Amino acid sequence: MNVLTPSLSPFGAATQRYWDKRRDLFSLWDQGVQTDEEGLFSVKPERFALETADILPGRRILDAFCGIGGSAIAFARRGKRVVATDVEPHRLSMARHNARVYGVDQRIDFLHADVFTVLERLEFDALNLDPPWGGPSYNSKAEFLWEDFAPDPTPLIEFALARRIPFALGLPMNFSQKAIADLPGDVRIIVAQDDARSYFKTVYYRAQ
Repeated sequence: MNVLTPSLSPFGAATQRYWDKRRDLFSLWDQGVQTDEEGLFSVKPERFALETADILPGRRILDAFCGIGGSAIAFARRGKRVVATDVEPHRLSMARHNARVYGVDQRIDFLHADVFTVLERLEFDALNLDPPWGGPSYNSKAEFLWEDFAPDPTPLIEFALARRIPFALGLPMNFSQKAIADLPGDVRIIVAQDDARSYFKTVYYRAQ
């Protein structure tokens, strides 16, 4: 049964441009996908989430900042097992609901936890990192740095590099080129874009 959604954003005029693209975020939006304001502007659009799921190797993925579940759902749709963590219980509940909308909730283990404190106890062979950018104001920075994330993902990156675990890392377009260049090993960078604009870039690391 379709759940019709209003044309005006329920989160206010400042979020209207994100609301207008809600079906790019989730193709099954009208089947009852749930979000809050932060989820609306922070979730990765579905086609880019599926692209990451196709590129990142591994059979069991840790989605470290799962939010409302866009990336976790994409990995599950590609047949992978997922451990999805988030510190916000209401957002994790939305992610679980959205996974049910897509029929992949049985492939995802949802964990209410600070990923930094449980990392070493989890079993996974690839890592997905989409750390929060601090809201739309991120774009006002001349250069986005590690410390501008909330939280800073570098301990997770260091963990993965030390153990040669493949990872995908979502970054704003204004992220420091030098910080990317300083990452050890070979990395691949893909820019998510269409004819109108470039949205973000994803750094892929795969141990040789």
